[in-house]
Amino acid sequence: MRKRDDLSDLSQLLAAFSQTSSIELAVYDNQLRFQAVNNAAAAITGTPAEAFFGKTLRDIIGDAAPGPETRLRRVLESDGTPSVEVIVMLPTRTEPGYWIEKNFPIKGRAGRAYQIVSLAVEVTAHRKLEQSFQRLAGELLWTKSNEYSRLAGELHHSIDKYNEALAVSLERLSRHCREPEKIPELWAQSMEVLGERVQRLMLTHIQMFSELIWRRP
Repeated sequence: MRKRDDLSDLSQLLAAFSQTSSIELAVYDNQLRFQAVNNAAAAITGTPAEAFFGKTLRDIIGDAAPGPETRLRRVLESDGTPSVEVIVMLPTRTEPGYWIEKNFPIKGRAGRAYQIVSLAVEVTAHRKLEQSFQRLAGELLWTKSNEYSRLAGELHHSIDKYNEALAVSLERLSRHCREPEKIPELWAQSMEVLGERVQRLMLTHIQMFSELIWRRP
């Protein structure tokens, strides 16, 4: 009976998260072997989703596996871990990537975890933009103006706030993973608000930096 319920839960979760390319979903058993992934999670590794079943993280991402494996083992001994920002060097890339990640266990009647669900959203582009503005601020400091470093600091703070809001959205989604039919609507609502926020953030800082560059002596 449990096996049939598990298969039903997995298929519903995959169906719910197949509608978005921004949330990466992975489900593991308590031996940290993949039970399922959605296309978004498969795409970042260059491995087809159907090839994950029964494999370990080391099978899929090689030397990048120890960090994620450590976080997943902690989840097996808890009721879940808070959403965190993680840095992973995937074998398919030449630079590290940044993700907001939320992991939580699925427990049986005896209270033991038999599965782990992992949700992640990549924020590499936001971190790279932040780093670009910080480098620009550093290059412009020869003017002896604190305005550039102030703006870089504001951008850093704003992106941190964006990532905090993203983490809250993942926490909210994780609470509804037993109700997969609600997930697409909840995520759409979250992304609409976050999308508007980040668009305003980027446009404001780009305009401010542009004005400062044109005004420099």
